[in-house]
Amino acid sequence: MLTTEQRERLIAETKSWLGTPYRGWSRSKGNGVDCGQLLIGVYCNLGFIPDMMIPYYSLQIAQHQHDTAYLLKVEEYCREISEREVLPGDLVIYKLGLAFAHGGIIVEWPRHVIHALGGHGVTGTHGNRAPMFRKSHKKFYTLKDEFCTEKKWV
Repeated sequence: MLTTEQRERLIAETKSWLGTPYRGWSRSKGNGVDCGQLLIGVYCNLGFIPDMMIPYYSLQIAQHQHDTAYLLKVEEYCREISEREVLPGDLVIYKLGLAFAHGGIIVEWPRHVIHALGGHGVTGTHGNRAPMFRKSHKKFYTLKDEFCTEKKWV
């Protein structure tokens, strides 16, 4: 499990991305990021997961097909938890359209989630009130225990 101090560092790192413009297939703090790359960037910058390049993916995949690639990547490093177990630094993954294909980092559920949104960049929103999230199905994840020790990945 992540410690309170690790969760505080996760939130601080997440907040340091605020204002970064939305840019598909990009992961550059201050210059451009999409929602999936934001999650990877935060956890990677703190040494919880290895730096990785994600193969090209469609930013509109959820509109066209039931795709599990987003969830499968999250589940490599995280385990699903219930909504009542959510703590700061955990993830919420939204089903938009046909697939779970949008994620954010929880600061305080449901009041404050940070994610990268087209047209807004990295911003904080309420996890349930924004029209696109109000009725969407959600899954919650926390880092698997084996990744809770910061590492220097080779």
